[in-house]
Amino acid sequence: MHVQVVQLDNIHYRRMMRSMREFSYSDARAELANLHEHALRHLPTRITRRRADPAVLLSEADFRVLLSRYAFSPEVFFEAATVSIWLPELAVWGRGPSFADARADLLDEIDQLLALLETDERARLAPNMVERLPWIYRLMEAESDDQLDQMLFAEPSPETPAPAPVGA
Repeated sequence: MHVQVVQLDNIHYRRMMRSMREFSYSDARAELANLHEHALRHLPTRITRRRADPAVLLSEADFRVLLSRYAFSPEVFFEAATVSIWLPELAVWGRGPSFADARADLLDEIDQLLALLETDERARLAPNMVERLPWIYRLMEAESDDQLDQMLFAEPSPETPAPAPVGA
């Protein structure tokens, strides 16, 4: 008995399975409910638009997982009459006569930075900001001052540390 072995060319199929789904902006609008469900199943979708860079739609859970390794490592300095808190991931300081005042000043500096980045595209695209985007996105996901405080001053986890910002 002779058995013929046929090798199927599945390169095209494998490439399609590896690739992210892609929709034009118009098609994505029409399919938004389906794309939302797709994202909730942990499958991101690339959305393209003429004369614009593509964007990616993914679930909030996936977004949080991607950013979870970008932890903050504030450094506290107790000086003669001042307490300073340095946040190397954003290159910002908080200062005050007490730790509580320095912490409040740091949170104020962060609020000012986020407000600037929301309104000023040049600042957002500056190389020193682009390299800090994962940490900035983490701050943007905080829904309250308590969450922001927990994010900034949480105990370090034993997980793999995030890469340090360039020049830190």
